[in-house]
Amino acid sequence: MNRKQKFCLWVGIAVIVLMGVIPPVQRTRSTSIFRGRGRTYKTIEYRFILDTRQGIVVSNLLVQWVVVSIITGGLIYAFKDDKPKDEQKQ
Repeated sequence: MNRKQKFCLWVGIAVIVLMGVIPPVQRTRSTSIFRGRGRTYKTIEYRFILDTRQGIVVSNLLVQWVVVSIITGGLIYAFKDDKPKDEQKQ
């Protein structure tokens, strides 16, 4: 693994960890001051993991992790050396 590949791998790992620390959270909001009146709707926000009072949207988080993993793998593959290691040292 060359230097560019290692850099891509570590950036990918850092992004995945950051996504785990600040996950998507579903919140229910109301347009009224009083409960039961007005319109309620759900939003997805990103919150610090220790500050989440409502549930983490695991499906969104998993999709994000898969996309970052695919991009990271593609970059690692794109930056691979074409020559074998024996020929590089000469």
